[in-house]
Amino acid sequence: MPRKNKKPRVVNKNLGSFAGFATKEENLIEVDKFLSSSERLTTLVHESLHIADWNMSEKKVYRISELIGEVLWKQGYRKIK
Repeated sequence: MPRKNKKPRVVNKNLGSFAGFATKEENLIEVDKFLSSSERLTTLVHESLHIADWNMSEKKVYRISELIGEVLWKQGYRKIK
């Protein structure tokens, strides 16, 4: 579970070979700034799942984030600049 006092925050940066990364202690999600819009959406869902439940396996997080990302994308969810 995320720390109750700290709201998760998202930082965009160059992560090289990683699409995203979540840090438990800081409730921090880092997302590669060079991802496409659809990859960014799925990565945000993926890393949010990690923050929501650190005990969930990577396989399960991947499967769920791919499904949710696809559904949201097909429903027209996009980042507004």
